[in-house]
Amino acid sequence: MPAQMPAIPWHKPRKADPRQPLSRSLIVDTAIRVLDAEGLAGVTMRRVAQELGTGPASLYAHVSNKEELFDLMLEQVTAEIRLPLRPEPERWKEQITEICFEAQRVLTAHRDVALVSLGSIPVGESQLRITEFLLDLLLQVGLPPQVAAWALDALGQIIDTDAYEAWVYNERLARGTDLGAYFDQLRGYLHDLPAERFPTLQRMADAMMEGDGDQRYAFKIEVFLRGLESFLPAHAPMPTPPAAAPDRPGPASDDRSWHGPTDGAGGAGGAGG
Repeated sequence: MPAQMPAIPWHKPRKADPRQPLSRSLIVDTAIRVLDAEGLAGVTMRRVAQELGTGPASLYAHVSNKEELFDLMLEQVTAEIRLPLRPEPERWKEQITEICFEAQRVLTAHRDVALVSLGSIPVGESQLRITEFLLDLLLQVGLPPQVAAWALDALGQIIDTDAYEAWVYNERLARGTDLGAYFDQLRGYLHDLPAERFPTLQRMADAMMEGDGDQRYAFKIEVFLRGLESFLPAHAPMPTPPAAAPDRPGPASDDRSWHGPTDGAGGAGGAGG
């Protein structure tokens, strides 16, 4: 083998090409990294291509457009959501509450990805897995099929809007906003409202400021589930009360009563959009 030639001193050294061959999965992984760092507004075909060291045109061989990329990102994110191993109709409200908090944990870990979920209908395998689980659970409880179907849409909106609001507050914190001070000022503002014009608001100022995000989220879920319960037929067995808000981030990863996409069940997904 001939000896290797030395580098020519006045030529720019050639760098080793660190790029991997482009694939859809690599593009989606990269887009999620951009999402986690910069938010959904930062995820453009040009920005993802830049991160991959290529041009935007090369991405279109694998992804049709930015909208498809967003769908693929949401599908991969919701694959992180874990579900119980099986529906338990006798504790249906507890299971739904647990799933809601698990979904919130995953969505809020990826900034404002909930915006994609709000504007889409779940059709990916990971998302349909949650839809299948929840539909099965609600039908086993005895809810009429149409009520169960529409319930999923409403439940998805509760999850998505709460996750997006949590991201908004996190962004304010990142910008240096003292939320504690802000809410103290808001409480004082409500107390200072003219009593002759806003007597109820003034009287309810403390109650309206009570509770943290998890407590309020659990309350919204409980109100929703109590409403669903009113659709149960009279002969249906009385379900158990809903669980209190579970500790975040949800069930322990080694809890065998829960599973995710690596447990042979396909993937995970959103409840609705």
